[in-house]
Amino acid sequence: MAKTSKVFKRIYLALRWVKFSAYSGFTYSMRRKTFDKSSVKSVFVFPLKRLGDAVLSIPAFRAIKESLPQSRITVFAPSYVTDILERIPSIDSIVPYSSDSSFFQKARRVRKLFDNPFDLAVDLTCDYTIEGALLSFLSGAGYRVGYDTWRRGFLFNRPVKHDTGPVHVVDEILNIVKSIGLETDDKSLKISASGEAIETARKFLRFKDVKDKDLIIGIHPGGYYPTQRWLSERFAEAADKLIEKHKAHVVLMGGPKEEELINRIKTRMTSRPIVFLNQPIGELLALIQSCHLLICNNSGPLHMATAVGTPTVSTMGPTLPERWWPQGDEHIVLRKDLSCMPCNQGRCRLKTLDCMKLITVEDMLEAIEDQLSRIKKTYK
Repeated sequence: MAKTSKVFKRIYLALRWVKFSAYSGFTYSMRRKTFDKSSVKSVFVFPLKRLGDAVLSIPAFRAIKESLPQSRITVFAPSYVTDILERIPSIDSIVPYSSDSSFFQKARRVRKLFDNPFDLAVDLTCDYTIEGALLSFLSGAGYRVGYDTWRRGFLFNRPVKHDTGPVHVVDEILNIVKSIGLETDDKSLKISASGEAIETARKFLRFKDVKDKDLIIGIHPGGYYPTQRWLSERFAEAADKLIEKHKAHVVLMGGPKEEELINRIKTRMTSRPIVFLNQPIGELLALIQSCHLLICNNSGPLHMATAVGTPTVSTMGPTLPERWWPQGDEHIVLRKDLSCMPCNQGRCRLKTLDCMKLITVEDMLEAIEDQLSRIKKTYK
């Protein structure tokens, strides 16, 4: 009985939020039929939730700040991406929430922010989830902009038609704010780790007997889906050959989800790698920035490396290259064209995983040698 009462209490609170927000959002938007940039002093942004997506949102945040220099940008984000968001100069403040928070907990947190409603709410979500649209609606902001995917459009008063063509994710996110005239000429991904995090990374490397100008190659073997992850035994073989041939310091890096994978790679290796596990994202960013080269899959660390200027060699599975290719000439992507691609599936429907298995160790080493020939002046 007590559990039922709690459920009804939550429903009641949700309806109260909707009632308040619908009223305030309606009346406020009716006062402003056209988007008036000069009137926007406060902006609420609900960003994408993954590390790489946060990096790829940098141009959108830049467009908001350049177009609305008088505004204060507040971002509501999961706590594990705050280390990235804090390095984006366009953002003024971040309100973090725990990744295991329920929607009602997030809504309660958001509601407290809106005693004085924001002028503009922006949902940067590009998929079919409704959470960002609901939170934007609950904000009571006079202007609410986001994609109209999956019938979410009614929650915005500035819904954006979603282009289903092969658009790069940077442009897909940027197009949301461009729809209301917020633009930038600079679509680069530029951030830097904090001075404190860089010093921590230096101390870590010195503790591991890495000298100045020694070759440092990072390996981040993780990926959100199985179709994004190159084989662990091949990472191990490639790492051993790099240590043997180049006397490189190979750093296996990752978070809690990569711990088992990294231990498996380490066990398969005949050489001894450096292991960097379960550290704050800001320190991971600094370590990637300290590397001469990062080897990874199509994952968050790839885009983090792009943003801090570290060259990469990465693998790409069944996703559209037009959407996820890293910016710049400093990056090499290993990808096999197969008749089943791009399936865009997290798991291989054919149960072969050929998009990953056909990328050989020789392919990887050839690409790495190409990169090392370009950057050899930066190490001994």
